[in-house]
Amino acid sequence: MRFLVDTQNISHERLNDEVIIINLASAAYYSGSGTASDLWTLICQGASTEEATKFLASEYKCDESVVSREIEVCLASLVKAGIVLAHDTPSPTETALSLPAVDRGEWTAPHFDEYLDMWDLLRFDPVHDVGEAGWPVAVPHKA
Repeated sequence: MRFLVDTQNISHERLNDEVIIINLASAAYYSGSGTASDLWTLICQGASTEEATKFLASEYKCDESVVSREIEVCLASLVKAGIVLAHDTPSPTETALSLPAVDRGEWTAPHFDEYLDMWDLLRFDPVHDVGEAGWPVAVPHKA
C-alpha cells in the first residue's frame, strides 16, 4: 500500500529531525520527530508501507514486525486526519529511498502531535480584519 499527500490542502516541511504538516482545509497542524519524520519523508518519496518498514527496520535495527505494526497505526491516524490518502497503485519505477543524516536513537512508535489552535490566525485577513489598534488586533465579531 502506498499513500499520497493531499497536495491541494497539505503543506509540509522537514526541519532537521522534525516535520511540520499543516492541513489548510482544517487549519490543524501536526508535528512529528524521530521515527515520525523519517516515516513521513519515506512516504513523500513514494515508499510503500512494505518498503518503509524494511528501510526503517534496517535504519533503527529493529524487528520488522514491530515497525510494520507501529507504522500502520501511525498511517491510519494520518488517513483519518485527511493528511494522506491510501493509494494501492504500484509505483511505476523503483524508488531510491533516503533519509537525512541525523542521529537516530532507538526505535519508538511514530506519532504526530495535532494542534488545533491556528484556525483563527489562518482565516484572519490582516488587511481587512484589523481594528483601530492595528495588527494583530482583530475587529470584534458580533455574535
